[in-house]
Amino acid sequence: MPKILNIAVVGAGTMAQAVHLPVLRRRWDRFSVAALVDHSPRRRREASEVWGIEEERRYETVADLVAAVRARTLSLDGVLLSTDGLHVDDLLAIVRRGIPVMVEPPLGYSEEEIAKVAEFERIAGRRLVMLAHPQQYDDSVARMSEHIATKDLRMVDHEVLMPASQPLFGQAHVTTSSYDLPTEQRTARRKALQAAVEAGTGDGATQRDRDLYVKGLLTGVAHQMAVTEAAYGPIEKLVAVRHWPKGVIPGSIELLGELGSGAQVRLVWHYLPFAPEYSETLQVLSARRRMRLDLPAPSHGDARSTVSLREKKSGVVQEVATTAPKGSAELMWEAFHAFVEKGEAPRAGAAEALRQVVLLREVLATIVEADGRSLEAEPEEADAATDPSEAEQDEAEQADAVPAAATVEVELPGAEPAPESLEQPAAPSTEEVVDAWSGGAEGAPAAAEDPAAPQDPRR
Repeated sequence: MPKILNIAVVGAGTMAQAVHLPVLRRRWDRFSVAALVDHSPRRRREASEVWGIEEERRYETVADLVAAVRARTLSLDGVLLSTDGLHVDDLLAIVRRGIPVMVEPPLGYSEEEIAKVAEFERIAGRRLVMLAHPQQYDDSVARMSEHIATKDLRMVDHEVLMPASQPLFGQAHVTTSSYDLPTEQRTARRKALQAAVEAGTGDGATQRDRDLYVKGLLTGVAHQMAVTEAAYGPIEKLVAVRHWPKGVIPGSIELLGELGSGAQVRLVWHYLPFAPEYSETLQVLSARRRMRLDLPAPSHGDARSTVSLREKKSGVVQEVATTAPKGSAELMWEAFHAFVEKGEAPRAGAAEALRQVVLLREVLATIVEADGRSLEAEPEEADAATDPSEAEQDEAEQADAVPAAATVEVELPGAEPAPESLEQPAAPSTEEVVDAWSGGAEGAPAAAEDPAAPQDPRR
């Protein structure tokens, strides 16, 4: 009989409660929730009560969790790290104890940040990090290369329609977000996150560029890249990039890339706050076959993916459709069990995240260059930054002149809430954005404006 793994859940936010904890509870034959960590006293208490975590198994910080492991008052086989903000420091504190970790992406915001984890794994001589991309483990995705082999692949077209929070997480009944941290601690967390994103995007990036990087590329396109890589390998070459509507963040992003086999990949990610449901489809072409996959959101645990294959046999066009036997989140946790117990390599870890963040930085640079700018700071800007008084004056001038004031920003479902997210431009919008929310313009979902609606931080 398989061993029951003791799992600590770090961060009891939306992704933990909507995706992971339901699987851990259902698969009691493989997992036991041994501890819960959350820096918010209210959320730690409420989530623990909902999910049956006793008082003595609740911790405020990862440092407290590691101290309990070191003191041998707590035994762990694995950890789910699903906090908001930065991951690397907490992650390294855990893996230094030799404990495997499943991490909610993004692992980090810059090549240098993720390289710390990859270097630790290299020194340790084993993989200890697995990224939580559920659809990578979906049965339909796993069989893609069986239906159309890499050598026969002509084109992969992957499209995602991302709605607001309610269609994704409304049925999960996540406990209410709580921001009961001291002001100084919240400010320090926000500044640390801002610094990490600035390091990842470059000194010449505007706030709009940084928000597009975090809210569109790292949380949207990165998922699509992970799914494609699981089936046919990584994108080796960036061919073209497009972002629209102008001034809307994250809006829509289109990426055309090339695999090592020479096959083309087209990724399209739309944030549509008023879309009625989440939609994710892949169309895969070869010279003889056409394959279509429909992937449900991992938060819809009872939904199953489907794959249909059309081809001509004996002069007749035939279509065969199959449905996956299990949900992607459950299959991912089964893979984590094998990762911990048997050492089976994950489909995405630190090495894959490092390669991915390099490509996404290139995607952002391409979008910025199309706007006639660069992610690298101009020499005069770098010199001015050495003088604090001049830097403050420049920032004041830019607040009046930078077009970011016309940016429509949105809160992504499952993403960081406003109090813990990147600092937002203070200047009011002076430019009309076509197709934006509340006046025909696209932007923040209604749930984000409704004080009664649950906030869905990825924590």
